Amino acid sequence: MRQFRCLRHYLYIYFKRLLILLWSLLLFIITISILVTAHEFGHFYVARLCKVQVECFSIGFGKKIWARKFSSGTELVIAMIPLGGYVRMLDSRASELAPNFEKFAYDKKKLWQRAAIIFAGPFANFVLAVFIYWIIFLMGVVEYPVIVKNVIPLTPAATLNIPADSELKMIDNAKIDSWNDVNIALITALGNQNINVTYIDSSNGDKTPEEVTKNVNISHWYFDIEKDSAIRAFGFIPKQLEIYPIVSKIVTDSAAEQAGLQVGDKIISYNNQLYTNWIDFTNTIKKAEIMVLKVDRDGKDINLTLTPKINKNGEGVAGFYPTSDSVIRQYSFLNGFGKAMEQTILTTKLTVRSLYQLVTGVIGLKHLSGPITIAKSAGQTASYGFTPYLYFLAFISISLGVINLVPLPMLDGGQLLFLLFERIKGNALSNKAQERFFRIGFVLLMVIMGIALFNDILRL
Repeated sequence: MRQFRCLRHYLYIYFKRLLILLWSLLLFIITISILVTAHEFGHFYVARLCKVQVECFSIGFGKKIWARKFSSGTELVIAMIPLGGYVRMLDSRASELAPNFEKFAYDKKKLWQRAAIIFAGPFANFVLAVFIYWIIFLMGVVEYPVIVKNVIPLTPAATLNIPADSELKMIDNAKIDSWNDVNIALITALGNQNINVTYIDSSNGDKTPEEVTKNVNISHWYFDIEKDSAIRAFGFIPKQLEIYPIVSKIVTDSAAEQAGLQVGDKIISYNNQLYTNWIDFTNTIKKAEIMVLKVDRDGKDINLTLTPKINKNGEGVAGFYPTSDSVIRQYSFLNGFGKAMEQTILTTKLTVRSLYQLVTGVIGLKHLSGPITIAKSAGQTASYGFTPYLYFLAFISISLGVINLVPLPMLDGGQLLFLLFERIKGNALSNKAQERFFRIGFVLLMVIMGIALFNDILRL
């Protein structure tokens, strides 16, 4: 009997891991499909604007799963291998064309038109990121003061002599609205000589808090991105967000609503155990067992029975929100767009900076990530909710846009480099020379992908 229970337990763990793997794989396919479609649509749309005949718009590679040909002559294809895509344009270098068709060929267009078509792919990824961030800011984001509880000795933060409970406002030119902003700003600064840190000093008692800016030397500061967070490595200990056991919102048709909880109820105890902190309370809910709550409602003690519902991870969920110092800020239509542009520019700078740090050796090759890590990250962020997944999707879209502008022959950046040579020389590189560069670029790309895949396997 005991062996049977052990077997059932191991089977449960096995199937749970299998479901997580399948879920991650599905989200990876969805993520790649969205990003590739946006990228290739950029090429397609500008090609059509430049009156180039697009023969095929394929999402994926390999055998066709579905295809449809439009009156414009373009065939839309969904292929079997969802790891990329392409736009095939009419080109006189690939086949002989009748004189009346040459004006629709890509290679017969002016240099600036060809450059615009190539650049449109990565640009579409940046546009997609702006759109995603825009949706996030219209839906509303959680904001709360970024308070430093304390600093770790012998770290860059310790040299600032920043008082406890100071609120961070800016690091270099980056405005700080969350600890995620701090993390991004510090990673971006890695490898610099100095950075400026601006904070609100509230240690003056009854005096008006003053804004202070200090410069700190980080020329010898380094940390392992895989093992440490930039925040802790720099020396900041964040002050935990204060969470109060007072119900602020109840999810419709949730366990909390069915139990009779109301907004404003204050939790006194659960299962005859006095409430001490939110983490212990939520850990008890996750056990998905029946709970007896004692709440204070308008000065009266009331007992309620809460039966948590079980989510897809097998954990109990109550379906209500506590009161905290955080606020959900929803941006207006125009303000949301401005904030989305700001976030896209900031994330692009971080990505470019990280790529530079990788090339210069500030960040080691072991930090390269491949499809396995992306798939795992997609599954993890989606499990946290729709908004975290959108943040992840925007970040990957920007990364794809930046990487495609790297001047390797296999990438859009390499094609733009060929056009620059053509502009300088006055004529295009020969097919033989381009083919040589393509081979070199292919080898470099395969080496990089191999390292990334190897890193993925090590992280499993």
